[in-house]
Amino acid sequence: MARSSTMGGDKGAGERRRKAPGDGENLGRKAYSVIRAMIMERQLAGGDILSEEKLAAELGFSRTPVREAMFLLQNTGLIQKEMNQPFRVRLVSNREYFQSMRLRELLEGEAIAAAVQVIDAAALATVETAMLALRDDPNVPAEIHWAADEKLHDMIADASGNEVMAQVIASLRVTTRLYELSGLPSRFRPDTEEHIAIIDAIRSGDPTTARSAMQTHIRSLTNDVLAAMARL
Repeated sequence: MARSSTMGGDKGAGERRRKAPGDGENLGRKAYSVIRAMIMERQLAGGDILSEEKLAAELGFSRTPVREAMFLLQNTGLIQKEMNQPFRVRLVSNREYFQSMRLRELLEGEAIAAAVQVIDAAALATVETAMLALRDDPNVPAEIHWAADEKLHDMIADASGNEVMAQVIASLRVTTRLYELSGLPSRFRPDTEEHIAIIDAIRSGDPTTARSAMQTHIRSLTNDVLAAMARL
């Protein structure tokens, strides 16, 4: 599945080039945001080589902010660099994915159990509104789905009160997201229904109910991935 190109299509590249040099905004951060979006939108796939020079030319930046963006992306786990090798988009193996999902099941179950009594009700209502909108519109762009997904899971992890656990969960979610971007069939509808069930479980105020809803969601995703692999 690896590709050698860093180019994401003439039209999209042109749009990014026109928007790149934002006034007053840190260019390294802006380059990071643009390249991250290219990864999340599958314009750059797992294993793709990231050429500093080509990306700078495509995006309309100098090489310095692109280099800064590379290190930021490496720190978040989206790209990696071996000794004497160029940066590449991380390619997540089946083994790493399923091990990460098992850890997510355990840790996110604990996180929601700890968060259920203290999570901010207004923030939860905002996420619920987004989830209900996703359920009502099956044609919503993928990036909106992913943003709502990220907001809910991050909010729960942060509300757990355990910063180390929240950081580990965030890292695991980067790993599993990269794998899921590699070409798995969309499961946005079941994800949304399961997220709404998680919100309902939080509102119950019962840690056991909330833990069960979260673990059911993660197991459902794992099982769907296994089923998709069996059909190959």
